[in-house]
Amino acid sequence: MPDAEFWETPLDGLTLAEFSIEVDGERVPGMVYVPAGDEGPWPLVLLQHPATSSKDDYFVAEPARLWANRGWMVGGFDAPYHGDRDVYDPMGLLRDRQLLAAAGRRYTRELAAIIDCLAGRYPVDRGRLGFVGYSLGSMFGIPAVAGHGGFRAAVFCLVGEGGLVGPATGPDSVLPGLAATAVRIVAKLRDELIPREATERLYDALPGEKDIVWLPGGHFEIGPDVIGAAEEWLVRWLR
Repeated sequence: MPDAEFWETPLDGLTLAEFSIEVDGERVPGMVYVPAGDEGPWPLVLLQHPATSSKDDYFVAEPARLWANRGWMVGGFDAPYHGDRDVYDPMGLLRDRQLLAAAGRRYTRELAAIIDCLAGRYPVDRGRLGFVGYSLGSMFGIPAVAGHGGFRAAVFCLVGEGGLVGPATGPDSVLPGLAATAVRIVAKLRDELIPREATERLYDALPGEKDIVWLPGGHFEIGPDVIGAAEEWLVRWLR
């Protein structure tokens, strides 16, 4: 069990649990909303913010609070070089490909450690794990979720093959690790960063249950439409 500190606060009929977990010598700050009035076990859903963002931004914190009222345990944590991490340098991370690749590998270890830590403290249903990633959160999330192998459902938003995700096919692809995970891809019709063809190649190569949702707008428009599409998929698979 990793070294961890928790601070719990009653909030709007839920419990907001803020935490700091040590993974490979570095503190990882995060938060989860814990359902009230139910002893569990609960599904655990982790949301991962995009680049230059944090666990405290609305597209993580707000759905976490709202979805916890479904009887889910929901939260997120600051990715390497983001938020309240000891070293904050998101732009430096994005400029350095080697640093970005190392951060992706670290993220995979952190995701697994946080799940283990939360499941050791709270009644988590490990058979109902969910993940939502936005942009960089999906680029980190696809290899991490595939490597973990225990997620029932995942929603990867604003992402395509290549970069941290790697190739969609071939011996270096991580996508076979998603065979047991129901995956929804959420994409934007006018995405300025991710070519439609890259998103379609990623989707076509997914091995298990899957669908894709195309929404109006550009890459940086992460609003209720994206969040709603993610929630719809999780509701379907985390029952």
